[in-house]
Amino acid sequence: MLEIYNGLKGLLRSERGQDMVEYALIVVIISVVIVLATIVILPGAFATWAGGVRDCVTTPGSCPF
Repeated sequence: MLEIYNGLKGLLRSERGQDMVEYALIVVIISVVIVLATIVILPGAFATWAGGVRDCVTTPGSCPF
């Protein structure tokens, strides 16, 4: 019984997963910033790119590549 108690106490005090959570939060924050920059700061460039992709999908002969 004492071994189970000590094992659970060790798990509660462990910080092994803390780094992974921090890295995941950093990745999420960077992703949100990139999406917002694409939509808010560069709306004209994004619209032009999206229009080009749409044209390539709808009429394959119009693709420059």
